[in-house]
Parts: sequence; C-alpha cells; structure tokens
Amino acid sequence: MVTNPFKPGAGRVPPVLAGRDPLLASIDQTLAETLASAEGGRPVVISGLRGVGKTVLLNEIARRATDSRRWSVVKLEATRNRNLQHGMVRQLHAALRGTLSLGAAVTEKFKGALGAFRSFQVSVDPSGTYNFGFAVEPTPGVADSGDLERDLEDLLRETGLAFREIGQGLLIAIDELQEAPKDDLNALNLALHALGQEAWPVPVFLVGTGLPSLPSVLADATSYAERLYDYRRLDLLTDEETRLALTDPTERAGVRWTADALELAVQAIQGYPYFAQACGKHVWDARAVEDSIDAQSAAAGVLAARDEVDQGLYQSRWDRATPKQRELMQAMASDDGKPSAIQDLVARTGKSRTSDLSVSRNELIKNGHIYAPDRGYLAFTVPGMADFIHRNVRP
Repeated sequence: MVTNPFKPGAGRVPPVLAGRDPLLASIDQTLAETLASAEGGRPVVISGLRGVGKTVLLNEIARRATDSRRWSVVKLEATRNRNLQHGMVRQLHAALRGTLSLGAAVTEKFKGALGAFRSFQVSVDPSGTYNFGFAVEPTPGVADSGDLERDLEDLLRETGLAFREIGQGLLIAIDELQEAPKDDLNALNLALHALGQEAWPVPVFLVGTGLPSLPSVLADATSYAERLYDYRRLDLLTDEETRLALTDPTERAGVRWTADALELAVQAIQGYPYFAQACGKHVWDARAVEDSIDAQSAAAGVLAARDEVDQGLYQSRWDRATPKQRELMQAMASDDGKPSAIQDLVARTGKSRTSDLSVSRNELIKNGHIYAPDRGYLAFTVPGMADFIHRNVRP
C-alpha cells in the first residue's frame, strides 16, 4: 500500500513546492553572491496570508543553506511575549558549537565571535547556560553596552567576520517576525542597516517571514525599513500551480486524476496551499480504485477536507473572538474575502462612528485575525474565512 503523499498541517513541507521555485532560486542566487563578495542583496522579507506556505518556504531556504555546507543557520520564531535576544542567543550558540566542531584552527578564528557572544549573552543569560565546554571570557567594549541596537550590531559583525575567515556565512531566518517587540525590530533594523553600509561587509543575511502587515510593522519600528529590505509577497497559487500541487505527488505514486475530478478539486481549493494539502490527503483516502481518482472520490475528499479545515482552522479563530469582534468579522464577510472599507463596516454594524469599531479592530489585528491592506480598509489574514462565516454563522 502506497503511503498518502500529502502533508497537511502548519509548517509541514508538501511533496512539491508549487509556484515557489522562482523565489527560492532568487534567494539561492543572493546567498551565493553574498558569499562571493560579501555584498549580496538586501535582507529579504516575505509576507503573505496564513497558510500560503511562508514557514514552509523559510524552512526550505534554511535547509538548502545548511545542505550547501556554506552557511550556518540561526532559525527562530518571534513571539509577542519574548524578546528576540533569547532566541538569538539560544540558536546562535547552537550554530557556533556546530562550527567549532570543525577543529582547533576554526576555534582560534572564532575567538572574537565567542567573546562577543559571551558579552551579549550576559544580558540575556547571566548564569551562563549556553557554554562551549571551555572558558570564554566576554570581550570588553564589544556587545556589552546594554544598548540592544549597538550590541546586536557588534555581535553580528564579529560573528560574520569569523565566518568569513572560514569561507562561510551566517543566515538568520526569523518566522512570524511581526510578533517581535517593536524595540527589538528597531534594533534589528538599525543593526542590519549599519552592517550593510560598512566598507567591508560581512556575510550575514536575514530572511524574515510574516503576515501582510509585516512591512508596515517594520516601517513603524524604523522609518527607513521600507528601503532596507527586499520585500516579497507570497500569494495564492494559480490554477495551474494548484494542479501541479495535486497531480505531481499522486502521479509519482502511480495514481492519476480524471480531468473532471482534478477541476472539481482545483475550483474548491481556490489557490489556497493549506487547503490544497488537506484536499489532497482526503481525496487520496477517498479514491475508489488504487490507481485513479474520479469525480466522486474528489467530491467526497473535498467535503471531508472542508470539515477538517473548518473545525481546525476557522472555528478556532471564530471561537477565540469576542461577540463584538465576531460582529465586525461577520460584517467583513459580506465582501466575500475582498478588503472591506471601514465606512461600510460602520454602516453594516449599525455604528455611528469609525471609532466605535476601533477596539474590536485593534484586538483582531493584534491577534492576527485581520490586517489593514490599505488605509481605511480591513481584510482577513486567513483565506476562506468569509466563506466559513457564510456557511456556519447565522446572519
């Protein structure tokens, strides 16, 4: 029996990254140029709706960099209640330990980086939880000022210089970057900006991912962030990309879709990668014969996938919302997934002023349910939320 090739779930790598090859190739090229000259492109920020594959893409970028044996990777996820320094220290410690295993000659070249790490570590982990099996003294005057912007710059510079000595680079991959505290984002922006302006740039490269609000969050933290990063938008799949995501895994397993079954699934998925994996899984399980997927199997699989995603993705968000927040979300659903004008939402909810929606609006944005795609507009962060509300919530 052939194992189901589809992999629904948050951050799970699908059998084929349909539609993402151009972006991956572009970042591969930038990483290669960064190592070749230490003057690669700007750090990259990838934004998109929930479930379009940002985490998967970040994991793939990190995997490729690691497999090349030319990059050490520091990968962390930003969270609202924990500063970036903690994650940076933990993951950078692991990256440094892995590099030091290359031998005494490498350890000697990393003395400056280790001293800077120890200086930076003291403010986060004064007890010295993260050690290297031998004594490392802080470097006086380096990464020890207590000013996060300056200390982070020192840490990344010294670490980057060490990696340059051995012909490698440091890749920092941060997921859910919009969740990081504003002060941390400001320090990160300023440090990267300073390193990028140096006469002898160091091979330190950052890729960050987050919701569509991430570019404005970064700009709010530091005004010139809009020019600092190379912003990329991860969109829904085209119909052709959806077909590839469905057919490539099954055909490799010797199972083919009939034309009508495939089109039924494509129309149901509407380009949403997260739902594509759920549909693929359930359609595979529902097929009537081993080597073919017909329309009846596709229809049964789509229904099962919709029920699973409704309960796991949409219902949980609806349940976490307050009655007033649900009222706003229900008003937004009238626009069928398109951005909603706040003035229209005021009218639909029977309010008299836009300020009457401010509390619910701000809380929903903070919780990652909605975002502001443009001034005066709101939109759902999860594709298909409007459809879920139409199907499951009484007017």
